[in-house]
Amino acid sequence: MLHINNISYTYNNSDFSLEIDNTEFQPNKITCVLGENGSGKTTLLNIIGGHLLIKEGSVIVFENDISNVIATGRPVATVFQNLGLFPHLSVRKNIALAIEPNRLIGKSENVDLDTNTIITKFQLEDLQHKKPTSLSGGQQQRVAIARAIATSPKVLILDEPTSALDYQNIAKLTVLLKELKNSQQVPIMIVVSHDWHFVMDIADDIIYIENGKQIFQGSKDKFKTTSLYNIK
Repeated sequence: MLHINNISYTYNNSDFSLEIDNTEFQPNKITCVLGENGSGKTTLLNIIGGHLLIKEGSVIVFENDISNVIATGRPVATVFQNLGLFPHLSVRKNIALAIEPNRLIGKSENVDLDTNTIITKFQLEDLQHKKPTSLSGGQQQRVAIARAIATSPKVLILDEPTSALDYQNIAKLTVLLKELKNSQQVPIMIVVSHDWHFVMDIADDIIYIENGKQIFQGSKDKFKTTSLYNIK
């Protein structure tokens, strides 16, 4: 379980603040974080991922307090909206570098084996020697998720994963995320998206943030009974 307790974050030179009293992300479920632009969704994701460090409250992953741990030391993988793939490296090298960040100065024996496992799992055999810039948006998204999974995270965060995808690739992404959930390879999956149909298809639980505060947390079915569902 991922537990957020009494966190508060304020940006310098800004009146905006995020204040979350008590939020839980359950394992083996996909939790979607919703809210209008500027509501605090991305701030919450950056706090969970360690890209923003809080001064108050706690972030606990399976009983381990990671509140003061920087992003590179957390069991959290984030796939940002821009994906962040290295354009000068092949798909294979992008994945291998995630498995062993220091491989450019020395490679362990298991890197190739682990890379092959990820490439096979995500059906990237035909793409592994291509550069990201030669891939379609859907293919790049698949590679970015594969690279994130290669780090064996306990928490996977996806920020607006459908923003650059067409309908067919959104359908493929939906299948992929459901497969990841069912395989229980990543215990906790968190998605931020403005794509309402996509969210209603993949979400088990929903958190809704408004003006920096959480105003709903619960199952998708329960969310559908609220007035928030009607503002879509």
